[in-house]
Amino acid sequence: MNSMFLDDTICAISTAFGAGAIAIVRLEGKDAWPIAEGLFTPQGFPHQEGEPPLKTHTAQHGFIRDPKTGNVIDEVVVIAYKAPNSYTGADLIEINCHGGSIVTAEILNLCLQCGARLARAGEFTQRAFLSGKIDLTQAEAVLDVIQAKTVRQRQLAVSAMAGGLGAKIKAVRLDLLTLLTEIVAGIDFPEEVGDAPTERIKSVVAQSAEALERLLKTARSGHFLREGMKVAIVGKPNAGKSSLLNQLLSYDRAIVTEVAGTTRDSLKEPLDLAGIPVILIDTAGIRHTEDAIEQIGIERSAMAVEEADFILLLFEANSPWSDEDERVRELVGEKPFVLIANKVDLSPDFKFDQFLKGKIDAAQGEPVAKLGISARTGEGIKDIGAVIENYVLTEEALKQAGGSLNQRQHELCSSANQALQLVKETLDTGLPQDCLATDLKLAVDRLSEVCGESVSEEVICQVFANFCIGK
Repeated sequence: MNSMFLDDTICAISTAFGAGAIAIVRLEGKDAWPIAEGLFTPQGFPHQEGEPPLKTHTAQHGFIRDPKTGNVIDEVVVIAYKAPNSYTGADLIEINCHGGSIVTAEILNLCLQCGARLARAGEFTQRAFLSGKIDLTQAEAVLDVIQAKTVRQRQLAVSAMAGGLGAKIKAVRLDLLTLLTEIVAGIDFPEEVGDAPTERIKSVVAQSAEALERLLKTARSGHFLREGMKVAIVGKPNAGKSSLLNQLLSYDRAIVTEVAGTTRDSLKEPLDLAGIPVILIDTAGIRHTEDAIEQIGIERSAMAVEEADFILLLFEANSPWSDEDERVRELVGEKPFVLIANKVDLSPDFKFDQFLKGKIDAAQGEPVAKLGISARTGEGIKDIGAVIENYVLTEEALKQAGGSLNQRQHELCSSANQALQLVKETLDTGLPQDCLATDLKLAVDRLSEVCGESVSEEVICQVFANFCIGK
């Protein structure tokens, strides 16, 4: 951000638009304190002669008045934070007023008339980052907390917001930076310093690469928890796909009949599955048909499989594995899938090994799990949720990392890890240490970008572009 904008005093409504019990108008910057003092009159003020109207880190009840007319705009509670002990590191005022578009707009307009300007999206948090109150991983976690739609999303974001993820990345960066400094010193002053011990280089690089690999393992879980996971239910007609959808949703969303081919189009429904945001896709049964409408539905089923992250492949436990079942399996291809035998209540002696012997080509890929269920009675339905949960979440990795890497962080950490692999190769070939410095510096630079210690203004703008105004 241009330094001239950092001198501005900014203001914004920090709560959602519309009627509500309470709203917050936030004011920040070098003139925030005098602007607030000009607008706010504490109840019973002054208590003592010469006592200022605002006290830092204290909730004060009083009134916002128009300084030109003296008219009361609203009865409020003001909480003031004196720099540097505030969210942004600068003077920060939060005016807690009654909710409603009129009163909040009037208070905001008074702040603007007194010299503040309207804050841009995410500018308060951006200033917190630029002042060193938080690093870039924490800033990104703030947005994840705001956008969280499940408890698990919120838990993941809060752990990163606390700084655990950034701390681990910074620790790796510091180790590599210290090593790089030693190597460069040895290159510049060969007689006085000399080469760094090879075993020390190998040890630091190996430990750093191992730490980065642990962090990289969190990216898949983080992606599904942030973006959601698309799960397609596929199978031949009458396999029980719509019944399974209804069981997972706990209400009758799809029409279920004994007539094969009832579902003609793909249905998409959101589901909070143990804190994992899932989009369930119920597809048309896949078979050969002359029905033009059903053919379109089957084509859309193929499209659903293509866009899905995970597949629930249903077949009937009480019917032989058919050419239609095989066609469905071929359509799934190499996508991760659960092989589900439905209607086990009609075939109590069903056993996977006997039923599928010689029928599933292992070369096509093994299923993540094999489950027997009854979409009619609900038997085994909870097991599907457990399989998806175990596939998505690498709980231990998430706990150790203190969060998960988002796409930007993953790309940078992956690049840093690749650079370390090149350092390892250089060490193995016995080349001089000056050949290590370039790749080692690249790894340090990439990790510096992750936490924002060395990052372009363009990247900063991209990170904060998705924030709401007032945060």
